[in-house]
Amino acid sequence: MYDFEHMDKRLIAYMNIFVCANRLQAVMDSGLEGITSRQWVTIMMIDAFNSPPTLKQLSDISGVTHQSMRQIVDRLIEKGYLEITHDKTDKRAIRLMKTQAAEHIYTKDPGESEDFVYKLFSCLDDNEAEVFCTALEKLCVRLKEIKEDKCD
Repeated sequence: MYDFEHMDKRLIAYMNIFVCANRLQAVMDSGLEGITSRQWVTIMMIDAFNSPPTLKQLSDISGVTHQSMRQIVDRLIEKGYLEITHDKTDKRAIRLMKTQAAEHIYTKDPGESEDFVYKLFSCLDDNEAEVFCTALEKLCVRLKEIKEDKCD
């Protein structure tokens, strides 16, 4: 059995990232109506941009491959949550926009989607939430650097 008391905290954190991600996906998938958690997150990420993003921009911000993001986006277009618009300056580029339907994604328990986020983070005080966000951001930056080093 694992001796968590004497194990390096970085190894415990590393394992917990996976455990947390798996549990989060399972809880969200079971609570969303007709959409997966990955699809929901993709729709929410569009709001991180000042203008409708390209597929490449969504892929870059999410950390998934272009091909995987394309599959997610295609399903969201089929379901009527996203639509494609052509870039005004680059006719080859397509931009992704949320539809009205994306603003009304249903959960199995009405009102649960935003409440879920606050309920999840209610175990952290404001300082802990800030430290957690800072640490996650640093890890995401580091993972991007590691990926770029492997591609060089």
